[in-house]
Amino acid sequence: MKHLYNMILNICSIFFIIIVIASIAQVFFRFVLDSPLVWSDELSRFLLLWMVFLGASVVSYKGAHLGVDFLFDYIPPRFTLALKAASVAVSLIFLSVLVFSSMELLRVAGYTSSPALGIPMSYWRGSVVVGSLLMILAIIVNVFSRLKERKVGR
Repeated sequence: MKHLYNMILNICSIFFIIIVIASIAQVFFRFVLDSPLVWSDELSRFLLLWMVFLGASVVSYKGAHLGVDFLFDYIPPRFTLALKAASVAVSLIFLSVLVFSSMELLRVAGYTSSPALGIPMSYWRGSVVVGSLLMILAIIVNVFSRLKERKVGR
């Protein structure tokens, strides 16, 4: 799993480099050559979308999403596990709803093409489905990893 998420992190890095290059090219063409690029803004937006959802899966795998953990200081230790389990359950439910609703969006509106690049919108909207599925996978892997650690720790 670690290799998968390292590969995803590398893909996000490549997307970031492409976004920077496209943005610099856009500024150069717009202000120096007075002939703006039509496609650079669209490419940057779409790569950013993929970068966000893929990056969110890496953050989920590392367990580094922002959280409100000050509650754990004020509740009895026996409720900590239940609160963490509830948090995982809510996350999995939310991501599952996001996957299914995004798949419905792909089915209904996935056949349109982007205006400047002419690429099917399903490729771009698919980032929500792929990223959410990878987040679900990361959460499940982390849960089993923690359960295994607790079992070994006993």
